[in-house]
Amino acid sequence: MKIKRLLFLGLLLSCITFFLTAQSNTVIDELLEKENADFGRSSYMVLTASGLIEDNSTMYESIKYLTKHGWDMGYKEPGAYITLGEYSFMLMQYFEIDSGLMYKIFPGPRYATRELYYLKLIDDDGNPGRLISGEEVIRILGRLMEWKESTI
Repeated sequence: MKIKRLLFLGLLLSCITFFLTAQSNTVIDELLEKENADFGRSSYMVLTASGLIEDNSTMYESIKYLTKHGWDMGYKEPGAYITLGEYSFMLMQYFEIDSGLMYKIFPGPRYATRELYYLKLIDDDGNPGRLISGEEVIRILGRLMEWKESTI
């Protein structure tokens, strides 16, 4: 079972590395070690993957970018945990994912999570209030990037 998980993580990392060739391996390694992902590293991953900040930026610069460019969920410290809803909302906003009616009417974490669940980018029931692991951050981002590539 552990070998399958390691093989899965290795495959996942190789796929993500393909898409994020300039991504900092340190941030990816740090996220994979986290039981609960933090806001700073998660935002860094989203913004570098979407091409909105350079890969040599810091977590603080990624949060600064968020506050200047449409993030209306309030300021969070880089080390604060991130929920599935916050992460989903960040992905929806900064990857400019076309959405359904409810997200268009009420954009926010709840309907962002539902959109990503509908697109099969999230595995579980899509509870927007639960904390997510670093592995989930990487896995969801990888699926999103694969999905974006297939829709172009």
